[in-house]
Amino acid sequence: MKKIFSNKQISFGVLLLASVLAVSSCTKDTDGSPGIPAGTPVNAALKPDSAAGGSLLTLTGSGLGDMRSIVFSNDSVPAAFYSTLNTETALVFRVPDTASGGPQDVIFTNSQGKTLIVPFKVLAYPNVTGAFPTDFQQGTEVTLTGTNLADVNKVLIDGTSDEATIVSKSKKQLVIQMPASTASRGNLKITNASGDLITTQEFVNVSAAATVFSEQLDNGFQNWGWGGSFDASADAFITGGKGLKAAYDPSGSWGGMQLGGGNIDISSYKYFSFWAKGADVDKNVQFWLNWGNIKVVTIPANKWTYFRYQLATDYPGVTSVNNVTFQIFDAGKTIYFDNIMFIK
Repeated sequence: MKKIFSNKQISFGVLLLASVLAVSSCTKDTDGSPGIPAGTPVNAALKPDSAAGGSLLTLTGSGLGDMRSIVFSNDSVPAAFYSTLNTETALVFRVPDTASGGPQDVIFTNSQGKTLIVPFKVLAYPNVTGAFPTDFQQGTEVTLTGTNLADVNKVLIDGTSDEATIVSKSKKQLVIQMPASTASRGNLKITNASGDLITTQEFVNVSAAATVFSEQLDNGFQNWGWGGSFDASADAFITGGKGLKAAYDPSGSWGGMQLGGGNIDISSYKYFSFWAKGADVDKNVQFWLNWGNIKVVTIPANKWTYFRYQLATDYPGVTSVNNVTFQIFDAGKTIYFDNIMFIK
């Protein structure tokens, strides 16, 4: 059976098809950008004119349409931005978290290759997350790790004019040589192009402490140990050139490094501290001052670990010390110690 179409039906179908084609030909894929063509960019203002990484910035002016790149000139760090926020008179973007600190230019480039250069200051304050060692004498090299350290220009012991020498620096590491100082302990004040940082890490001056051992046994202390040999050694140390090598007898057990015969008045001191570098396995060691108030610590394998105790809390009533002993648990191992001392 044949289907018969009227002229009206045919005419309506042709009209509908033409409408669809017309709409289709006028539709264009878009990412939501305003579609403003590139012009000759002119700066009116970049606000704020200084900020830290992650901060929101707004560039205003004219001819700012169709920007394709934003670059911070120090180390050529690109900034991401949303083209949907780019109009002929404004552009919104953020300071990259990786931007290098200090005065520099922000370079804007549009689709025609035209550029706009605007001065700006990235606030990238120094940040220190780690330091080793935290004990020092004059000339001790200390390695600081963190961020924004490449442009550091001064390091002081905070509260003093004692200035460290900068040995090397990069964005994430700063090596300094510590100065002579009469300060017992203190934080570091670190300055770069953005400003100052006071470290959370505290640094202890071995030269201002009352030492049982520094480069050698001090203040009358002698080796009265048993179950091993206990001598100054250049094999491993924190400051200076020697540590105290405690070679507990591996064929024996419960050897003791007894440091006796000395005398230190600790009535004006606040802390007792020492460093220990572990053997090939973690080892428990017990220690005491004047044969009392025994404490047990675990010394981790193959690395230096710092131990510090508050005298008023951990050794109440003790005003002088004539004996410091470290006794190893079970079979002997070799452990290194350094800077066994009392700190104000």
